Amino acid sequence: MKYLLVLVFCIMSCLRAMPQVKFVESWIYSNISLSRGAQTQSVKSMVDTGCSFCVIDSAYATETFNIKENEYNKLGYRKKRNYIVLDSLSFCGITYRKVYCMVMDLSGKFLDYAPRFIIGGNILIKGVWKFDLKNNSVELCDTKRKPTGTVIHWNYYPKKKHVNAIRLKGVIGKDKLSFLFDTGSRHCKFPKGFDAGPTETVRKESADEIHSLQMVEAELTRNVHFKIGKYEFTHDFFNGQHDDGVLNAYSFGGNAVVLNYKRQTLEVVLDK
Repeated sequence: MKYLLVLVFCIMSCLRAMPQVKFVESWIYSNISLSRGAQTQSVKSMVDTGCSFCVIDSAYATETFNIKENEYNKLGYRKKRNYIVLDSLSFCGITYRKVYCMVMDLSGKFLDYAPRFIIGGNILIKGVWKFDLKNNSVELCDTKRKPTGTVIHWNYYPKKKHVNAIRLKGVIGKDKLSFLFDTGSRHCKFPKGFDAGPTETVRKESADEIHSLQMVEAELTRNVHFKIGKYEFTHDFFNGQHDDGVLNAYSFGGNAVVLNYKRQTLEVVLDK
C-alpha cells in the first residue's frame, strides 16, 4: 500500500507539471497562474521564444490586478518600455518569483488574436523545454537530459539588440542566413531583401506593437527548402522586413523541439 501511494503521488506530480496546452494556427498557448498582492488568476498565455520578456496586456492588468498606469516602471536601451513586477508566475509545475513583465496594449493591437499574457525569454531561459506539437504538450525537462535527436547550436543576440532570443544559422540554396526562432510568429519569413525565386502576392492578416490588426498584401514563396544543422526542411516563406529571417514553431516539419537555453541548443526530435 505504501508503494502504491508513492506511485500515485509521483503520477499526480507529473500531471500537475504538464500544463494544458493548445496549438492554434502556429502559436502555443498554455494555462498559467499569475499572482500580485492578494490576487491570483489563472490565464491562458502564449509561449513566445521571440519575446525577450514576459508581457501582460494593459487592459487585463488593470481589470484583474488593478494596476494603474502611474504604477508602471521604465526599462530599455534605445526605447523605454513600461513594465511591472508580478509576485509570482506558475508554469509547468514551477513557481517563479518577482517576474518582470512588459505592459502592452495587446488587445488593442491584436484584437481577437490577443493573448492576455505572453511567457517570454526571462522565464524560458530558466529551463529546458520540450515543445511537442503533435501531442499538444509543453514539458519542463531535466537539465541533465541527454539528447535523443539532432542538436543544433545557436547564438544569443547582442543584449542591446534582442535579449534572451535564439539566433539560428541556416542555408537556403547557397546563401547562409540568420533566423530568429520565434514561436510567437504566425509565419516564416526571409531576411529583408532576400530573393529566393518566384513569389505570389497574397492577402494576409498583420499586426505588431505599433500597427493594429489589418489585411495587407505580402509576397509569398512556397515550398522553400532550407537547411538547419544536418537536416533539411520545407516551408512557405513571406518576405521579411528585418535583417534576420524568422522560423516559427512549425518550421521543423512539425517535429518536437527541445530548447536548452544554458547550452544554447535546439534539439529536433524526429518521429521514430
